[in-house]
Amino acid sequence: MIGDKLRTERERQNLTIQDIAKGTSIRALYIEAIEKGEYGQLPGTVYAKGFIRNYANFLKLDADDVVHQFMEENHPEEVAAAEEAKQQIAEAEEQSKAEAKAKLAAAGNEYQENVTTPGNRQNTWLIALIVLLVGAGAYYLFAMEDSSAPKATPKAVTQTAKAPASKEQPVKEDVPKQEAPKKVDGVELVAKFTDKCWTQVVADGKTVYEGTIESGKTETWKGKEKVVITAGNAGAVEMKVNGQDMGKAGDIGQVVEKTFTSDNASQPAPADKKDSKK
Repeated sequence: MIGDKLRTERERQNLTIQDIAKGTSIRALYIEAIEKGEYGQLPGTVYAKGFIRNYANFLKLDADDVVHQFMEENHPEEVAAAEEAKQQIAEAEEQSKAEAKAKLAAAGNEYQENVTTPGNRQNTWLIALIVLLVGAGAYYLFAMEDSSAPKATPKAVTQTAKAPASKEQPVKEDVPKQEAPKKVDGVELVAKFTDKCWTQVVADGKTVYEGTIESGKTETWKGKEKVVITAGNAGAVEMKVNGQDMGKAGDIGQVVEKTFTSDNASQPAPADKKDSKK
C-alpha cells in the first residue's frame, strides 16, 4: 500500500509526521490519513493526489511513480482509461507521420520526373548560365567603382564639455501616474506565493496546472469564462484578478477552492469551497 511505502521511507529518514507537515504545509491529520490509507478523510481525490505528490517530493521519491501507484490501488478504472487514451493518441500520431512521409515521397518523385525530362534539363542549364553571367558582371562593376573612389580621411571628433550652471535648477518631482484599471478579455488570475503550496488551476474546465509551487514564485493563468484555483496552503497565496487585489486565498494550512468568472471576475463566485482549519 502506498501509505506504508511513504511511512517506511519517512521512518528510514528519521522524520516525524510534524517534520513532514512543516516541510510540505500539509496538515498532520492528512499525513496520518495517507499513511493509514484512510483517504476518505481527505477533501477529495484531487487533493489526495496533490498531497501524496508533495509528500513524495519531500522524501525525494519518484513522485510520478508514487501517484500512479496510488491511482492503481484506488482508482484503477481511471488509470485504464488514461492508458487507452494515451495509446489512441500515439496511434493517431504514427498514422499522421506515415501520411506525411507518403506525401513527401510523392512530391519528391514528381519533382524528379520534371527535372529529368530533356526540356527541363535544358532550361535549368540556361538559367544557371544567365545567373553566372549576371553575377560576374556585377562583381566587375563593383570592383571598378571601389578602385576609383577616393579614400575618405577620418576626421577627429572634438567634444566640448559644458560648464555647470552657477545656480542649481529646481528639480521637478515626478508625479506617479495612476494606473488605469486593467482590461482583460475573460479572467486573468495572478497568484504570488509566500510559502510552499500545492496548487491546482482549472481554466474553462481544463486543468492547466497541478503541482507544488515554491515560495517566492508568481504565476499567471487565464480563462475565457472561468478560472478555478485550489490551494492546499491558502494562507501562502496572494491573488490579483484582472488587476484587482483579492488578498490571500485563506489561512495557513487551509485547503481552499476559489472560482472567478468573466461576468464577476473581481469577486469570488459564491461556490467557493474550503475545509475548516482545525
